[in-house]
Amino acid sequence: MNLEPHIDRVADRLCEVLAAEERLYVEFRALLQRERECMVALQSERLEELVREKATLAEEGRLLEETRVAVSQELAGLLGLDPAGITLSRICDHLRGGAPALRAAHTRLVALLGAVRELLDANRVFAGDATLQVRGALRVLGRMLPIDATLPGLPGGVGRTPRPRTGRLVRESA
Repeated sequence: MNLEPHIDRVADRLCEVLAAEERLYVEFRALLQRERECMVALQSERLEELVREKATLAEEGRLLEETRVAVSQELAGLLGLDPAGITLSRICDHLRGGAPALRAAHTRLVALLGAVRELLDANRVFAGDATLQVRGALRVLGRMLPIDATLPGLPGGVGRTPRPRTGRLVRESA
């Protein structure tokens, strides 16, 4: 029985999955760039929207990855390869003609994943640095407020200092 037509159909399906992953990661990269812009501009409402969008894209990415793994394993089985731990490079090595379209899609996806990873890391570092700066500012502000500060009109009478009520938020945040 000639498996070549079936192998070609499964290889084409794998190319389609890789193309869908590529589109998803292009969208994810653009979202991460918008996220960075929102962090710089301190647009918290827009950041919340982007977080929801990221969660949706992450779920789509997880589903596409599961599909890619399943199709890759199916193709590996058709090629007589062990499906466990199979790589796209190894599949390409065993396909007729070296599967240039599949190799190209794989190469683009790897490069795109690297760019997305860099943006994720850069945004994480930027958010971490911003958080440290805010905490530092809160600490400085907290030190500027007297611990026994009182508010006029509070019960306690003359000469008695009521429990500190000023700077609580600052002290707890620092």
